[in-house]
Amino acid sequence: MQPKAERNISIEALRLVAVAGIAIFHTFQWAFQAVCAGMPEYAPLAAFPYSGVLGFINLLGCWANEVFFMISGYFLITSAARAWNDGATWASQMQRTVQRLGKVVLPTAFYCLVALAWSIVVSPIPDVSLTTHYWYTLGLEFIWVYAATVCLAPLFGLAKNRLSKTSYTAAVIVVGILAFVVNGYLAAMSSANGGEFSGLQKIMSAATYVVAFLAGGLLRDVTDGMDSGRARSLGMQSLVAVLAIAIILEGALSFTGNLAAMAALSYKSTSLISFSLAAAFLLFAATRHSASSNPRVAGVIVTLSAATLGFYVMQSLTSSLWRPVFNTMLANILAAQSNPAPICIAAGTAISIVFALVLLVVDAARSRLVRSLKQQ
Repeated sequence: MQPKAERNISIEALRLVAVAGIAIFHTFQWAFQAVCAGMPEYAPLAAFPYSGVLGFINLLGCWANEVFFMISGYFLITSAARAWNDGATWASQMQRTVQRLGKVVLPTAFYCLVALAWSIVVSPIPDVSLTTHYWYTLGLEFIWVYAATVCLAPLFGLAKNRLSKTSYTAAVIVVGILAFVVNGYLAAMSSANGGEFSGLQKIMSAATYVVAFLAGGLLRDVTDGMDSGRARSLGMQSLVAVLAIAIILEGALSFTGNLAAMAALSYKSTSLISFSLAAAFLLFAATRHSASSNPRVAGVIVTLSAATLGFYVMQSLTSSLWRPVFNTMLANILAAQSNPAPICIAAGTAISIVFALVLLVVDAARSRLVRSLKQQ
């Protein structure tokens, strides 16, 4: 990974925006499902334009996960390819990979142990126990898929190094197209067969994340191959275009009341719009100025963005505690307010961002403590 001083602050800030997106998505996840199911108590959110806002929020989960993978691919694939070009051996590449894995696995294991200890000694956390396994396996699916993808970075770098630029780009595009074609087929068959293919869809969701990782590497080729002015223009135009398409699409579906299509468009293995949004946001961030004019702000951004993984693990492990509270809060607002939909969306968004910030600060403090202990 790049040294801290060389980090692109715009990309680090994008990580934080993605964290906020994940938090907001999870807060409104049940509300969106309830609206799509036609539950009467959630009827205020089913009206135009509020269902469109919820639909856009429901894109954020897939979008944020793909942003994380694309950012990693943007840096790691190019780094691995350059290392091969400079004469790296398999041993040296594996050593670097093990170091990166340590930054993923060790914090995850730490929070799993803390959650287990808390559940046993202090207060039970539903589903977190010695006799269950979902909470540290599929409950942390994103983390383990990410760890496995990091292990593949040297192989992707080797392919990038050995193949011509045209051949490598074509191969990645073909793999991406095939992944989304298979995803679409499985989604259609699952709908027709009452969810029979849902397990395969989860596997293909993981495949989509790997495609996002590869796409991040291709975006690095785009930004490295253009002059800065043209790259910035492309980044801005791409972001505006894809955002406009997403907003218009969600607005149209909200206006026509087509909530089923809105839900299908945001499923993580088939959401081309989320994938396109992630690519556009990364291209935009990567083509901004890499340094901040305020070193203190830049330092805060880098510190908090480094806590992204800790946020994700803590949020997942404690979801059985905070999710019912958030769901009840939204339901109470819908029941008690005279104009509940905008208040509900604003309140849910605010509490999501505060919650995410708290978890980021907790993990940043853990990282600082670990560094202090190492120095001693």
